[in-house]
Amino acid sequence: MAFDFLEEIITLLKPHTNRAYLVGGAVRDILMSKTPTDFDIEIYDITPQTFSKLMQKIGAIGVGKSFFVYKYKNFDLSLPRIENKTGYGHKGFSVEITQNEKEASLRRDFTMNSIMINIFNKEILDFWGGIKDIQNKTIKLIDENKFKEDSLRVLRAMQFSSRLKFKIDPHTLNVCKKIDLNDLSNDRIYKEFEKMFYSKYLYYGYYYFIKMDIDIKIFNKKFCFWKLAKKFHKNPHYAYFLYHISKQRKIDISIFPKKYKNPAKIKKQPKIVSNRFLYALSLKYPLKIWSILNNDCCKEWLIQNKIYEKKYKPKNIDIKNPKKSILQEIKNYDKILLKKG
Repeated sequence: MAFDFLEEIITLLKPHTNRAYLVGGAVRDILMSKTPTDFDIEIYDITPQTFSKLMQKIGAIGVGKSFFVYKYKNFDLSLPRIENKTGYGHKGFSVEITQNEKEASLRRDFTMNSIMINIFNKEILDFWGGIKDIQNKTIKLIDENKFKEDSLRVLRAMQFSSRLKFKIDPHTLNVCKKIDLNDLSNDRIYKEFEKMFYSKYLYYGYYYFIKMDIDIKIFNKKFCFWKLAKKFHKNPHYAYFLYHISKQRKIDISIFPKKYKNPAKIKKQPKIVSNRFLYALSLKYPLKIWSILNNDCCKEWLIQNKIYEKKYKPKNIDIKNPKKSILQEIKNYDKILLKKG
């Protein structure tokens, strides 16, 4: 296991401790032969004062000083801690330092994210069977009581399943179904959905979105899995999800930013698809999402005519009467490409 990317951090910490661990998602990715982009490092056997001075020395920025967390380049550097729920929401926690690795790992959400690698001697600590769960492609909570203290973990289970193609352990699934999500802000909800939207195995996440009753808890509506699962499997794209829920009555999709609401306005495929129709439609937006939502309709032709990824820009526009000149131009495209049925 090559750790060249850690040389600067190792040099900084070596005079002060021999216990600093790479933790969390980076370890999971390394064990899955993936290349991590962000790294969490937990540093033991130094005081908060010494830690603060070291962070100032390298110009690290405190992103959670009350939680002893600093950001430096693509590293999150922190002291090991125990968290206890004391109030409502994700900020309602009390924090205390611990020098016990097992205690510190207990605050992690899932076993696969609790594995630790000592950056000095490469020793691996796996207190909760995370390596085995990764091998079995299973998402499993560590401690039920600790897990239930942060309701966001329900959505994290959903998006991890979607990104990794992992199944959620039955006990973890049952616990997630019982957790209320009312304490989560729209921003926190949206961020987890966004991770799912851009995942490779969107149908996995969509399955658990329904199975864990997230659909009812957030949108007050029970969704049908099979209606979209085949589409997600063939071509994972967030537009299917948003297009589907936008057609349901009384569903509030305000948790999603404006850029994700466009599929609600995407036009359905008409009985006759002509060049003229496509050029006219592409004046409004690129036709990639339209094509995807309509079972890859005319995809090759759209790519060939450069209106799949880009909007159509008319060539000759009369400034005095732009609308008329644009309509006149697209009238030239009358060839029928496709007929339904």
